[in-house]
This record gives sequence, C-alpha cells and structure tokens, in this order.
Amino acid sequence: MLAVNQRPILALGTVLLLVGLAGCAATDRNGGSYPRPTDQTAAILHSRQAGGQLPAGQGSRNPAGDAISDSEFSASHPRVQSFVGQYQTSLRAYMQQALLRASKYLPRVSRILAEEGVPRELAYLPIVESGFKVYAVSHAGAVGPWQFVRGTGQRYGLRIDGYVDERRDPEKATRAAARYLRDLYERFGDWHLALAGYNTGEANIERIQEKGCDDFWEMSDRGYLPSETSEFVPRFLAAVEVARAPEEYGFDMPPASPTHFETVEVTRLISLKAVAELSGSDEDTIRELNPALNHGIVPPQGYRIRLPKGTREQFEVALASYHEPVLAAPRAERVHRVRRGETVESIARQYGVSPTALMDANRMRGNRSLKAGQQLRIPAKPARSRVVASLSPRRRSQFD
Repeated sequence: MLAVNQRPILALGTVLLLVGLAGCAATDRNGGSYPRPTDQTAAILHSRQAGGQLPAGQGSRNPAGDAISDSEFSASHPRVQSFVGQYQTSLRAYMQQALLRASKYLPRVSRILAEEGVPRELAYLPIVESGFKVYAVSHAGAVGPWQFVRGTGQRYGLRIDGYVDERRDPEKATRAAARYLRDLYERFGDWHLALAGYNTGEANIERIQEKGCDDFWEMSDRGYLPSETSEFVPRFLAAVEVARAPEEYGFDMPPASPTHFETVEVTRLISLKAVAELSGSDEDTIRELNPALNHGIVPPQGYRIRLPKGTREQFEVALASYHEPVLAAPRAERVHRVRRGETVESIARQYGVSPTALMDANRMRGNRSLKAGQQLRIPAKPARSRVVASLSPRRRSQFD
C-alpha cells in the first residue's frame, strides 16, 4: 500500500522541481496563457484611422526588418485590461486631454519613428510619459514629451544648456527617443523589456536578467522591478489599445491637426518677440513652434528656428535691415534639488527670484507641495539693463 501511494507523490515532486528550475522561462513571453485578441477585434483596432490615430501605412516592423506580431503590443493581459478600464474611468480626463494634444504631433512623430526603423505604436508612448505635454517636468528632472533626463538626452544628441533644451522639441526629442528605444530593443530583443529599460534604465534590466529572468511579466510578478516600471509597460499597452480606436472607448477625437511650419537659420541673438513681429506672427505662436528655446531668445551663436508656413521670405527680408536694441544674454541655467522641508517661497528667496517666476519656470500651477529630491529650474534674475525688443513705427507699418 505504501509503495503504491509513493508513485504519485514522487511524480508530483518531480513536476514541482522541474517548474522551480525553469524559473522565469516557464512563463510565456507574451504574458502566459492569456487569450489573444480575436481576429475581429484586431481588425477593428487596425482599421480605424480617424482623429489622433496613426496614419495608414505598411505596418510596423522591428529594427531588424521583421514584421511586428500582434502579441508584442497585445492588450490581452489582465493588467493591461485593468488600465484600459482606468483610462475609461478614473484616468478618463487625463487620456482625453492627452489624445487631444497628440492630434497635433502624431503624424510627424509616426513619420520619424518609421524613418528610424522602430514600431509606429511607440508614437503613443508620450501619452504615458507626459500626456504629450511639451513642457512637462518630472520630480526627477526628466523633461519634455518623451521625459528625457539630461544625461540620456545629451547621449542621443539633444542640446541642453542655458539657451536651449531640445528635450522639449517634439521632433528632435522623438528622433532621440526612437534611437534610444531601437538600441534597447537590439540589446534585449523584446519590446516589453526595451520599454522597461526606457523607464528604469537598461542596467537595471540587465541585473535582473543575471538572475535568469528574461520575461517582463515574470520580473514584475516576482517583485524584481520598481513599482513604477511594473505599471509603465501595461499602462503603455493599454494606451496603445485605446489610442488605436478612441471612439470604440468613448473618446471624442478631432481630426489630426499638425502644425505647418518652415525653418530658417538665424545667426545672431534676437528675441522671439522680434521674430514674431518681423514674420508678421504673434509671440505665442513663435514660442509654441520653438519650445526648445529658453528665455524667449535665439542664442547668440545662432539657431535654426521654425516660422509659420509662408512667412519665411517676409522674415528674411525684414531681418536683413533690423537692428535690435542691446539684449543681455541670460545667465547659465541653474538647477536646485529640493531638500526636505523647503518651500517655493524659501527657494525663491535663496536665489533672489520671485515665487511666481520660479513656478512659471517649472510650469507649476499654484503653490503645490514639493518633494525631496525634485529638481527645479531657477530662472535668471531680470536684468535692469535689458531692453525689450520692439520695432520702430516705420518698420511696424510694413506689416500692418
């Protein structure tokens, strides 16, 4: 009797041992045995091309040129579906605003991603990173729609200094993000891990892989990943599903509304106020077209700026005979790391600036509480000798 009962016990023990040895490899790379979307659902998601969705194309491909399988950006995992539900409820207002902002950038972002050889679905990543806010700044000092920290942004060719911060430039930041994501995919061979590396750093993912774990979902389930990264990937996959067919999830989407512009090389220091007047535009439009320019000026060493489409010739003719009053160059950008107990007022006093100027420089609404470790940009003190640029009545009359 005893010998008979030992066989199933030994068999069960063998199975458990094999499962334990398999570790992370026992989990399917696409999230286990969860059902994949039906062909009908997939057809709906890929066929709708209205509003802020990506323009139709030949389909996404990996950097190696292989077609992207549906499972790589599948929303079938229960945790992804949980975020889909949140986007329709508690995060509904956030998603609606992000989709509205995205309509301005998606066509151009999609084109850049295609040129860099990465999946077009990654165009929806700024929904999760920043809500497509160009001036977004995180508590860790990450800036722009793609939320680059300074070191990574500079590593991928973005100019970041007292005059310019190209992390806020939608085109240049998108190209840098595409190259970074492509490098991450080539390193890990998996988009889930590439996205996790984008959020937490590639070195952290490599350290987890050294434990024998090569699957994102298993890394998350075992507690190897920071909670933010564990949520980051399913939040993105949920955003992809919603943004592919926003009407299916109850979101109102306007037609894509990309901004049309042309560029011109300016080789001297000039205020954006003057640029607006010389081009027959307004300062808000010029600032919106050139979000990378700090302090509202073109750097003294020059910079290629954007102008509303159809205004370049007028600007170049007017600029040739324009002499702006002496414009003081701003001080180098300063950054303050918040310490426990500090307030907006105490930091403003420390640097001799107003609390309002400090909040404006960091796009803060109201005197919100600060977090220890948060980085704040310190605006330059206003110079008494600075002259606000303006056109003479004669020059102004040419554009009335």
